[in-house]
Amino acid sequence: MNILIVDDQRSARRILASILSTQEGLVLHEASSLEEARRVLTTTAIDIGLIDVRLDADARNRDGLVLVAEIREKFTALPVVVTASSEMEEIRAAMRAGAYDYILKDELCEELVLPIIQGLGSRRRLEHEVLRLRARLTPETGIQGLVGTSEVIGRLRTAIQRVVLSDRPVLVTGPTGAGKEVVVRAIHALGPNSADPLLDLNCGAIPELLMESQLFGHERGAFTGADRRQDGYLTAVRRGTLFLDELAELPLSLQAKLLRVLETGRFRRVGATAEEHFQGRVVAATHAKLEERVRQGRFREDLYHRLNVLNVRVPSLDERTQDIPALMAHFCRQQPRPLRFSQEAVEALSRRSWPGNVRQLRNFIDRLAVFCDEDPIGAETVAAYLEPSQGPVPAEDGLMAMARAILQLPVANKLEAIESTLLNEAMALAGGNKSGAARLLGIGRKAVERRLERKDEPPEVE
Repeated sequence: MNILIVDDQRSARRILASILSTQEGLVLHEASSLEEARRVLTTTAIDIGLIDVRLDADARNRDGLVLVAEIREKFTALPVVVTASSEMEEIRAAMRAGAYDYILKDELCEELVLPIIQGLGSRRRLEHEVLRLRARLTPETGIQGLVGTSEVIGRLRTAIQRVVLSDRPVLVTGPTGAGKEVVVRAIHALGPNSADPLLDLNCGAIPELLMESQLFGHERGAFTGADRRQDGYLTAVRRGTLFLDELAELPLSLQAKLLRVLETGRFRRVGATAEEHFQGRVVAATHAKLEERVRQGRFREDLYHRLNVLNVRVPSLDERTQDIPALMAHFCRQQPRPLRFSQEAVEALSRRSWPGNVRQLRNFIDRLAVFCDEDPIGAETVAAYLEPSQGPVPAEDGLMAMARAILQLPVANKLEAIESTLLNEAMALAGGNKSGAARLLGIGRKAVERRLERKDEPPEVE
């Protein structure tokens, strides 16, 4: 078990080393500055960090906090214990940065230090054993669901394997269409409670008045129409995973209540007086920059810090273009008929920018599977389907070809089916945002709302 002691005071490092030397199986590493600590972390697999908040005689120095934040970002499962003076502001800053616990520097004694290190040591040994056993498993919904061999996708797999060892909330960030849902499914599948439900709630797709009931549940008579007691997601998820998609759109009034759930594990149904216990884990995702939302007053800073301890960033497809051939093969295997591409077509797709990320590539393969009969599919055909207005087939002709193909489909109400499909796809690409879907469809937001309402109406009985 490797322990890193970071302190600019040699006497403090000696005291900690003396206390820890009584324990078997511990290998101690020391650093007196931020730079030295970084070098150790890049060359040694550290299991526990003991870090002083101040790494300089200057009282304004906060290099220790910088190091804690870097560890939380790069080594999400590595527990950090900070040593600090009795100033509570320093301690609070360290905990916000992601420290697991703290020890006051004037209380460096066996009675306080050893119980913390022994507890963390037991946990780390268990974590290593779990990782070793899970390395044998390759479920499609787990790590192997992340297709690709690039360096960035490798780092993403490592981050997932680390965060599943913790029960803290996870914040999954990244651009729209990059695969945040795939990451969430992997975190759930590899977690200790994968047999319990994975429930997803889109925070931007449900009206604010209904969101609280959906999340917390309600008692009978809590509001008009509440004719029976209803479980919310916090109850229904049991010990599983609650996935809050598009977290940035969660109303401020509910952000405070979610923060209380994360801090205390307790919540109340709408209209109830008794509290209930939340047993699951929260994984949140967003493509928005929460730091900007915090500065704008649209997202609570305390909730942001509570969620951002374990941050898993999903890279855009433009950051992992070498994975495009593997992703193409993966999506082709999911089609109802075989699809083959020429080498030139594969290279052309690998060079192209994908602003819609993996989702855009998947939709492109789906479109070819329906409308393209060429085998193998060549580079010119790929260009025509990607950019009809600039390729050999004019946009109008392309639409006419699509219309002819659609009219041959065995669908009863083709107009209704196509409108519903376009609406669903636009809402998915826009992450549930009606204004974004309206822009994609080239119509107004009100028109999108009317069509969504019409979808939810029961069919007329003739």
